[in-house]
Amino acid sequence: MKTLTARVLSGLLVATTVASADVSIREERIQFKPGATGAAIKGSIKGDETVDYTLRATAGQSMVVILESDNRFTYFNVLPPDGETALFVGSTSGDRFEGTLPASGDYTVRVYLMRNAARRGETATYTVNFGIAGRGSVAAAGGFDRTLELEGITFHVTCPNDSSLPTVTINPSGLAIDNSAVTKEVDGQVVGAEVADLNGDGSPEIYAYVQSVGSGSYGSLAAYSANTRKSLSEIYLPPITDDPSAARGYMGHDEFAVGEGRLLRRFPVYRDGDSNAKPTGGMRQLQYRLEPGEAGWILRVDKVVEY
Repeated sequence: MKTLTARVLSGLLVATTVASADVSIREERIQFKPGATGAAIKGSIKGDETVDYTLRATAGQSMVVILESDNRFTYFNVLPPDGETALFVGSTSGDRFEGTLPASGDYTVRVYLMRNAARRGETATYTVNFGIAGRGSVAAAGGFDRTLELEGITFHVTCPNDSSLPTVTINPSGLAIDNSAVTKEVDGQVVGAEVADLNGDGSPEIYAYVQSVGSGSYGSLAAYSANTRKSLSEIYLPPITDDPSAARGYMGHDEFAVGEGRLLRRFPVYRDGDSNAKPTGGMRQLQYRLEPGEAGWILRVDKVVEY
């Protein structure tokens, strides 16, 4: 889920570094060029270093923040102008925030490493994509554009991310018979993509990760397999509600990743009475294996991990 759209960078005017009383925290103020609604900046942190990105917004505007990092323990929080209760806590809610702002003033996006990674002195290189738009409109943090290759097959994944129901396009190359592009309308924004060969058959798959617009940030996929290296066949992800034990306490905020020959899906678990911003049931990870289906391929849960 870690990409950078080049045209978003053109929206960035300046990020001014300000000295902080705490040497492990630095502050940068974000400003957009006149008329721009999106910007992105790159940064890095090590250990317990923290970066506060501050930008001014008006009550009723919508804001999107997307974090992309090479370290999976990198997160961000969104703090309101009064600096009190966080509007968003990344360690429990994922790497994308979208919402309507409750007050006018300076909002802080705080980027940090989780404590376990900080104690190990780990480093993280990241990009933060910002978008702010007027009342009732969708903030634009830029479209998605990534090219991935595995085993001689290339996939070019693009999505404008310009509405709540955009169309993702996947252009393959290197297939023996049909290299036609495939398109699919998705419910939300494409926030990442990975290429893999989960079943080890020499025909790679492409997984585009989607998060719905709104506070729930429900996850879904646009996924295809290079079927016998000849053409693309769709991969089906069954609804999580098909498995009651896996779905118990599920309220969105999914994160997808590929690892150890499986597709991994992680999300916070909500107990009765939990608010959307404060789940208390820990985390659950579903591990999916790829199997042949009736008209393509299907992902099936083969392990559930709680922590």
